[in-house]
Amino acid sequence: MRLIVLSIVSAGLYALLAVRSNVERSGLFEQSVEFYVLWVGLFIVYAMAIRAAGRKNGTAVYAVVFLTAAGFRATQFLGSGLDHSQAAVFLHGATPWAVLFDHAEASFEARRLAATLADLGSLLLAPSLLRAAGLPVGAALIHGWNPLIVKEVAGSGRLDAVAIFFLIAALRLAQTPRFRGAAAVAYGVSLNGPLLLAGSLPLMGRVLRGFVAPALVIGVLGWTLTFPGSWLMRAGWPPENSLGGSLTPALQTLAGLFLTRHPTITLLATLLLWLVWSLRTATRSQNPKRWPLETLVVLGGLIFVMPQVLPWAFLLVGTLAPYSENRGWLLFTATAPLTYLAFGGGAYGFWLGFTQYFAAYAVLIFFGLGSPPRAAG
Repeated sequence: MRLIVLSIVSAGLYALLAVRSNVERSGLFEQSVEFYVLWVGLFIVYAMAIRAAGRKNGTAVYAVVFLTAAGFRATQFLGSGLDHSQAAVFLHGATPWAVLFDHAEASFEARRLAATLADLGSLLLAPSLLRAAGLPVGAALIHGWNPLIVKEVAGSGRLDAVAIFFLIAALRLAQTPRFRGAAAVAYGVSLNGPLLLAGSLPLMGRVLRGFVAPALVIGVLGWTLTFPGSWLMRAGWPPENSLGGSLTPALQTLAGLFLTRHPTITLLATLLLWLVWSLRTATRSQNPKRWPLETLVVLGGLIFVMPQVLPWAFLLVGTLAPYSENRGWLLFTATAPLTYLAFGGGAYGFWLGFTQYFAAYAVLIFFGLGSPPRAAG
């Protein structure tokens, strides 16, 4: 009953956001006090819903989670006030997936629809993965109700969601040995999304074993054929800015004071630290039921050391967070919507984002490489 009440409240907040966004189509609404109030309201309801249903089991619970999540996305999809003439600015980075939609001359609505359907596809795969891991299906709410995912997918049409769906599908297919070939194809397709997903290669090499080779071929071919040249630069790498909240800019500042003024050295050092961490996770990976959690740990750690941290980087964390009961990931996911406050608040917003990220990261450090998930009660 509490979940139904919270879903009604959340739907009302999304409706208000849609109405106000359509009135203020210039984009200034996201910098207004009214947006902050509504957005924080969604965050509070989201956190309450996690507490109410995150530990529950049953088909009825999942049905409510999925249907309400689909409804929230429909409200955001139909009510988005985004200026479509500026849509290209809002599509993050150049990837083979994005270029495919460009060549097809797909409308912005088509991009948003593809992203939304892919995101709901990831949510549909959640129950089987959660049950396999011994986790309650109610944890799917952590993904389905995440306001940041709803806004970025249904509102801004982030095609990252398409690549994430294929990654989730690969993890699900790989749990059945005879489907590892199909899992390799799905994973290869996912590698044509944001470069961040390539950080899963050490772990997926262990998951797919010999099938990782064709997956890598699919990924490399997609990037090479799409960007025959400096595709790293076309993909926006290395990133040139940061909202704050990333480990690398902070370490670069400290290194500049005590060790070196070359930011590249700091970046390489943090990436090396992540690589050791990810290889250790991959070599310890034995239980297929824990693969989604280990993927979360590896890619979440990569986000931790990346020099650029922007809201849509957390689409991946939000989608994988249900597969861990650790409170650090839940805190990280639940506070991610506050990123939008940091975008519109100038210097104040920078420190808000910086504090929010590091509070969550501190908890994740104590988490380390993960503990075995408890069986659902």
